[in-house]
Amino acid sequence: MTDLTEKDLENMKNHKYQTTGYTTIDNKMNPFWTKCASFLPKSISPNMITATGLFCQLLGITIIGLNDLTLSKKLPSFIYIFCSFMLFLAQTFDAIDGKHARNTNRSSPLGQLMDHGCDANDNFLFCLMISQSHLFGPTIYTQLMEIGIQIAFYGFTLEEHFTGVLRTQSNNIGVTEYQFFSMFLVIIPVFIGHFFSNISIFGMKLNYFLLIIVFICAVGQTFDLIRVNYNGLKDTFEKWNHLIELSVFCVAEVFSTRMTFYKSKPFLIILCNGLHFSLMASKLIICNMAKKKFGNFDIDICVYVCTIFITVFIGSSILEYFAVIFLFGWFGYKYYLHVIMAIFKMMDYLKIPF
Repeated sequence: MTDLTEKDLENMKNHKYQTTGYTTIDNKMNPFWTKCASFLPKSISPNMITATGLFCQLLGITIIGLNDLTLSKKLPSFIYIFCSFMLFLAQTFDAIDGKHARNTNRSSPLGQLMDHGCDANDNFLFCLMISQSHLFGPTIYTQLMEIGIQIAFYGFTLEEHFTGVLRTQSNNIGVTEYQFFSMFLVIIPVFIGHFFSNISIFGMKLNYFLLIIVFICAVGQTFDLIRVNYNGLKDTFEKWNHLIELSVFCVAEVFSTRMTFYKSKPFLIILCNGLHFSLMASKLIICNMAKKKFGNFDIDICVYVCTIFITVFIGSSILEYFAVIFLFGWFGYKYYLHVIMAIFKMMDYLKIPF
């Protein structure tokens, strides 16, 4: 963030990354990841590996976007195979960047900011791949999937903000398991076609039915985090401010599905909403590391909510196009201002290259 003080940077420098440990599958995969890390040239920086993992997912999303902005077309099997493989590569790079940093004695707090910051972007990239693979199309269910993933990620990050420990797994189910599950969901149409979209349960398509279950689990998990961590601190404005902001943002996301633009190009709306969430989550991650308060109600949410509600209320297709372009520009600029600049400041303060 552009307002990082020297004290904030010193706190980030001394930040100790604490997690809830490995899952069973993590331990099974570790020998493979360790072997992969041993093949990496020492000249490659760990942060470059992290960025490469994000690039793999962006490449998969680009292929989908070029072929289907409606998230409702049946695409060739090789695209689903390619996207699933990109997810696997992204998972691998995400797992070996830290190992490579330790192998080359280049571990730094910047690595956590890069790693967790890229994870914030992963959320909407997963959502887009899965939504297209199962033909969710321009329905509210596509947006609910994104919201469910966002709520879970933000909840864990918020917990770290107040406890200093990032919950990477719960009941032996963690990030790795979700990543493998995402790969499975993306590639399964290759083998059984779009089976889930052709069967109904209680009058609802099976793919939507499964999505609602996932959404309820994500929300329930977040309420459990609140129950565990908010006891005795119910009057702390900062804690509730986070949840109020997230709630308002999610309501506006649901409202964005009423735009005519969403009906024709849901891919771009999900992408725009995802960029905003990535900005929100990344700013929280920076605050976690700098040990600083998140601040009062975020101006970016105000801009987003006002733009969406005014655009939907007026109902002009031309205005919607300009609104989407404006939001992409606004959040792109703010991401540079608050996140990219924070990375540059840390690099300068720690005297390390990217």
